[in-house]
Amino acid sequence: MYYRSVFTTRFQIIYLVATLAIFGAVVFFSRARARRVAGAVCSVIVFTALSAPIDNFGARHDLWTYPSCLNPPHPPLLVYVGQALMFVGTIALIGWRLERRFGTRGLLWLLGIVCVVGAIRDFSVAAVLPDLLRFGPMPGSLFADLAAWAIVVAVALGVTRVIAGPAAADAKVQA
Repeated sequence: MYYRSVFTTRFQIIYLVATLAIFGAVVFFSRARARRVAGAVCSVIVFTALSAPIDNFGARHDLWTYPSCLNPPHPPLLVYVGQALMFVGTIALIGWRLERRFGTRGLLWLLGIVCVVGAIRDFSVAAVLPDLLRFGPMPGSLFADLAAWAIVVAVALGVTRVIAGPAAADAKVQA
């Protein structure tokens, strides 16, 4: 399995730098202020701490596995940090803007879009790179993946709201 080398130290550093750049771009374009960015960063930290237990749960219940990861049976910490920056951190900031503009309706659309696109992404990766990610029997693994993406959105929006307050509390940002 040549995919074992995918999580090399070099890959992890490059991946982390790339996801930091994407997160930085979302911070810039969303015009988030320090309090909102702090909330998004806290959501990244919380989700990073939840990532390995979620993946261990998935493996234990034959929902998904990472065949290229043997000991531990999940990706390394820097990959989790990068994933959290890419998805949780950016969703926290995008969700903030959507809530300011569209209210709860915008957040519900965000939840639906993230869950569907996230599942498509995960199952596409599993189809193309089966030695990197493998799903268990359907439909259980699909529902579990959708639930995992719902947790991503809940952590992103919930932790950010606890740290930075509701979107309506922010001063009006000029468009």
